[in-house]
Amino acid sequence: MRRSEWRAVRRAIRLLKLDRRNFMWAVLAGSAALGSSVGLAAVSAWLIARASQMPPVLDLAVATTSVRALGIGKAVFRYFNRIASHHVALYGMSTLRTSVYDALADSPTDVVTSIRRGDLLARTGQDIDSVGDLVVRSLQPAAVAVVVSVLSVGIVGALSPRIGIVLLVCLLISGVVGPWISMRAARAAEQAQIRDRADLSANALALLESADELRVSGRLSHMEAVLAANERRIFRNRDAAARPSGLAAAIDLFAMAASVVLAIVIGSHEVAAGTLNGVELAVVVLTPLAAFEATQVLAMAAVQLVRSAGAAQRILALIDKAQAPLHVPPAPADTAGTGLQVSDLVIGWPDGPDVAGPLTIDIQRGQTLAIVGPSGIGKSTLLYTLAGMLHPHSGSVRLDGKEISYLSREEVSKTLTLTAEDAHIFATTVLENIRVARGDVSESEATALLHRVGLGQWLAGLPQGVNTMLGTDATTISGGERRRLLLARALASPAQFLLLDEPGEHLDAETADRLVRDLLRAGHDQTTGERHRTVILVTHRLTPLDAADRVVVLSPSGSGTRITAAGTHEDLVSTLPEYRWSVGRESNEGE
Repeated sequence: MRRSEWRAVRRAIRLLKLDRRNFMWAVLAGSAALGSSVGLAAVSAWLIARASQMPPVLDLAVATTSVRALGIGKAVFRYFNRIASHHVALYGMSTLRTSVYDALADSPTDVVTSIRRGDLLARTGQDIDSVGDLVVRSLQPAAVAVVVSVLSVGIVGALSPRIGIVLLVCLLISGVVGPWISMRAARAAEQAQIRDRADLSANALALLESADELRVSGRLSHMEAVLAANERRIFRNRDAAARPSGLAAAIDLFAMAASVVLAIVIGSHEVAAGTLNGVELAVVVLTPLAAFEATQVLAMAAVQLVRSAGAAQRILALIDKAQAPLHVPPAPADTAGTGLQVSDLVIGWPDGPDVAGPLTIDIQRGQTLAIVGPSGIGKSTLLYTLAGMLHPHSGSVRLDGKEISYLSREEVSKTLTLTAEDAHIFATTVLENIRVARGDVSESEATALLHRVGLGQWLAGLPQGVNTMLGTDATTISGGERRRLLLARALASPAQFLLLDEPGEHLDAETADRLVRDLLRAGHDQTTGERHRTVILVTHRLTPLDAADRVVVLSPSGSGTRITAAGTHEDLVSTLPEYRWSVGRESNEGE
């Protein structure tokens, strides 16, 4: 393997935080299990040969008892080996997966969004499993093979040094040469399999989540063909990776046969010379048959090492990207002001072109602001930038006079909360879904929040109230109920700024309009009229924006996006023809 792959393996092993004590127990138990096989072969050979000489029965008693003990011990020690090795591997995989999740949770949004969801799933799933398999299928078998090989050579060498040297050489051929050939030959195929599995996950996820859109656009059959071709590549690479393993198995068989044949030849000469007796000859000939059981698995261990190295590189690349320091200019001096001040802001994804800007918007505390414009113009990107999840290409976003890029994640989360269009509903209770925003929400608070967002009647129909379980990703509730539940979660947050992305998407016009109006009024105390929250909302719907204090219209201009109009809903209807036309079209849809 390359140096970079060895470095990746060493780093991955450190991240696994292997329990060395349990790993040693696994090696000892595995060595004892295979050692029992070697001992069983040696003792059985001695017993058969000695019994042929018809000695007194008591001379064979210890050997017969040992055969039984070794036979039972082989199964018992193998059981303990499985428990210890899998405990180490599973604990390591859990630790590594937690480290990856922690790194992603603390990383900028673009780290996750720049990777295909299927590929991200493969890295946090199959790749971590492959690194964990390094313990069970590579490191531990190699350690056991060394211990058992030394034991076998010791047993044979004690009876015949020359046969012991022959056995050592043959074990090295089987345990080093074969795996080395297998590893070199399988490297390209194994790494291709890792990439192909990631592509398969990405394509399968896209096919599952976007089947309707693909069917409408006529691309469903094309995606199915891509998926089938991907599976065929995986099978081809699997076959290619299996051929070197077959060669390694042939080398192992040849080495074992050579050791037995040479043991017979050398042993026969030593028996003739009187340095070895017939019973000992049986032991040195038959013991190698069990000794090579330890080296048979090393070819697969070598292939697993290659596979784990490739997976480790992909995982570490993800962690390094998530933990990479941000290169941002020195923090500008704080200025006076409250709310969000957007000055000459140019936005876009990292390493990508400018999407929109320069934009200048002043959003005071307690205001309700709606951002509208054609699809794909950068509205959601603007919202992510306002939330501090994307860094601007230029310009600034200040929160109460402080540059938001230099505030800690904790400071931003206490002030701002973003509810994205595809925010997740978890397969747990209604109460726990609301507690995602704040962990100490009580049942009475959750009930009040649900009534506030218009879900009182829905709540009354639930069999266990706020303790009712919801299906995975809200499959047991309607789209409108899902959106309002997300609103209740946002309202449960202690943040003073609510940033909402397309809350009315995929809802019928009447439901969407009613929900948007409710959102724009979410920061107002219905009793006192006091405005205690700022609401910034991105939407396609214009009709309900009469509830907003201000509307900002984004439009394409030259190579980017600019603010072409801003004001109240009534002002824009009277002064902006395009806006008035869109409002009229929505009104006609409702008739």
